[in-house]
Amino acid sequence: MCPTRAVNILSSKCGERDARPGDIVDAPVDRAMIHDNNAALVIENFGRIAGASVWSPDRTVFFIDHHSPSTSVKAVKHHSLMRRFARDNGITRLFDCGWGISHVVMIEEGLAAPGEIVAGTDSHTTGEGASGAFATGIGATEMAAVLAAGRVWLKVPETVKISLNGALPPGVYARDVMTAVLGRLGPEGANYRSVEFQGSAADAMSLDDRIVCCVMSMEMGAKNAVFVSAPDEDAEYERVEEFDVSSMTPMAALPGLPTNAVPLSEIADGGVKIDQAFIGSCSGGLLGDIETAARILEGKRVADGVRLIVIPATRRIYNESLKRGYIGILHDAGAVIGSPACGGCGGHDAGILAEGEVCVANSPRNMEGRMGAGGVVYLANSAAVAISALTGHITGEERRDAR
Repeated sequence: MCPTRAVNILSSKCGERDARPGDIVDAPVDRAMIHDNNAALVIENFGRIAGASVWSPDRTVFFIDHHSPSTSVKAVKHHSLMRRFARDNGITRLFDCGWGISHVVMIEEGLAAPGEIVAGTDSHTTGEGASGAFATGIGATEMAAVLAAGRVWLKVPETVKISLNGALPPGVYARDVMTAVLGRLGPEGANYRSVEFQGSAADAMSLDDRIVCCVMSMEMGAKNAVFVSAPDEDAEYERVEEFDVSSMTPMAALPGLPTNAVPLSEIADGGVKIDQAFIGSCSGGLLGDIETAARILEGKRVADGVRLIVIPATRRIYNESLKRGYIGILHDAGAVIGSPACGGCGGHDAGILAEGEVCVANSPRNMEGRMGAGGVVYLANSAAVAISALTGHITGEERRDAR
């Protein structure tokens, strides 16, 4: 059997020449990523391991990104605990408030290298697979054991090949491609599978595009996701899903699940009035997203009664957006610009919805209550979010009379 990329990485790291899907391997972790949403529970469980010490402070990375800056008394206590634990255990990589979202910063800082095993306390750790790493989310109890031993048990996953060919039409983005993929495969279509993106369209995608695809793979249950430009022709996949991106149109996800995929044109008739538009998160706060929004909003103002919230994913993206003039354009258009962090994506920070309010966002999830109890969230690409902020309702076409 010719192995897939996931099997190759796990076999190489574990010294298992003949590892096969379904095998349980004791995998050495190259990087452990712990963020503030789960750090307190990780530290609590770690403290229950008799005589434990952090296996490798240099390979342990802490992030304060979900509640950044501190959003509550509880959050600041967790942050204080993280800082103290890091200091006491020689962990020098603690990305504090304002650095940005873990998954993107990990790639920017070279902390998720090709062929490495990255374990993180966040389901969207699959995003780090854009760098070529085997990156996966684990629970707080598992992470406590990783901190002590530097290893984690993993089942070698079957692999689903997502073949993307053709060229993206104007106005269609990687986010639309992933919404189409999610719509076909459903919320469990890649459950505990490795996802390999291949094909001419995949090869042409930028790093930003790859981050979007790898992050969003979690929404169909993926264990990890990666782009493979030179696959083994004899690699054995559980199944192959073919997509011709040349025929794709802008897509949206209806409230409830990111897999509730429909063509944007089906809801872009002015019938869905919005209270808020959100551009941010690990799948929507990238430089390309900020640039797209600035291009559309330059010289215009958001509609009356609409809150436009823009939160760059990282400090580096914020600074580059500032240098290129995007931040000023968005501010002048009426946007509220947030400090690099997860923001309102998980209902923790800036941009929480009131009951009955409607938001269109380019963030990863739109489950009930995701951005606030009773809030309603539609998902779309960054251009559609920006245009909708101008018109006051979900639309894919910019109105000439928009202010």
